[in-house]
Amino acid sequence: MTTTSSSPRLNRARLAQGAAGLIVGGGLGYLVGRLVKNGDIDVSALTWSDAMAVLIAVMLFVTGAILVAATFSKRLAGRIMDPASDRPARPAQISFYRQQALVMALSGLMMAAPVVARLASQPLSSQLAGAVMAAIVALFLLQTFLNLSVWTRADEMIRQMVAEAGAVCFWVLQGALFLWAAAEKLELVPALTAWDMMTILMGFYLVISSVISVRRGLT
Repeated sequence: MTTTSSSPRLNRARLAQGAAGLIVGGGLGYLVGRLVKNGDIDVSALTWSDAMAVLIAVMLFVTGAILVAATFSKRLAGRIMDPASDRPARPAQISFYRQQALVMALSGLMMAAPVVARLASQPLSSQLAGAVMAAIVALFLLQTFLNLSVWTRADEMIRQMVAEAGAVCFWVLQGALFLWAAAEKLELVPALTAWDMMTILMGFYLVISSVISVRRGLT
């Protein structure tokens, strides 16, 4: 009975999320396309890990934008947070999800910044590199503070989801990294940079987090 009644609400919530994602993602895609067409940026210099980092950054921005957009309607936000309930989101819940959205946006900004800086200035000057790095450090400290705040305000289920995602990423990537490092030492595979490994870690973590969220019915 509960599953049947909550299904239409769940579908509407997912449709709203999808529509918001299409709008934000389409806007960003159009902007990047115009910049490439006008010659303002040269994507030919992008490595596979650069392209992956930009894609992850866009996904984080889009997800954060969807969360923020949903919080402007208390009823829609309540349905997205709990599709089985008719209760509108409380102010504390809205504040929590907006803070989560800010954390995601900061993550996307930090991932995109090094790639965008290299695309915008070729060759990259030491002054620009230093300024971008200083900004990334400042954003990292701010995001760490916000992450700790989100963690302390999160309920037990969200904390367990984060712990599960972290455990899966650690054990799977630890084994994969060891095998690749051994093959790299034997000159059987190409060498990976720290940036390559970071983008793989972030991409894998996002996939695992999404799978866990779907299994728990949160998305």
